[in-house]
Amino acid sequence: MAVVYRVIRQKYAETPLDVTGTWLNGGRWNPPGVGILYTAEHPALALVEILVHMPQVPYNELPTYRLFSLEIPDKSRCVVRADELPSYWHENTYSRSQTILADWLAKPTILALGVPSSVMPDGINYLLHPAHPDYRDVRVIEEKALVIDPQLWHE
Repeated sequence: MAVVYRVIRQKYAETPLDVTGTWLNGGRWNPPGVGILYTAEHPALALVEILVHMPQVPYNELPTYRLFSLEIPDKSRCVVRADELPSYWHENTYSRSQTILADWLAKPTILALGVPSSVMPDGINYLLHPAHPDYRDVRVIEEKALVIDPQLWHE
């Protein structure tokens, strides 16, 4: 088994494996209408992936977050390196990057697909596909409050 990490808002803490948000809104790697679970190889990377989307939010207005440690089957993961992706994979407009993994999104042959982080390309984010049979084996092994140090914020 391997461990991956997920940061989510407190208000969604009761359903940490739910993909409704990405199904509704899409993300870098998936268009709306296809829900996947975004996770990271390390808690710090999971935090960075959340914070990059909130540069204008004052520190005292940040939502409360929870950090989840998830156990996933080792046999069902694979990593795609940045040099295996089209040059536009990390653009801030997602319309093109959402099509790169179209085959896997339509028919997930593995549970966890590792992709480079656009904010830390040496880091790996693991995309978990709920349509893969091994998704039922994903387990929450730890949950705790995520404390964001004010030193990370410059207002």
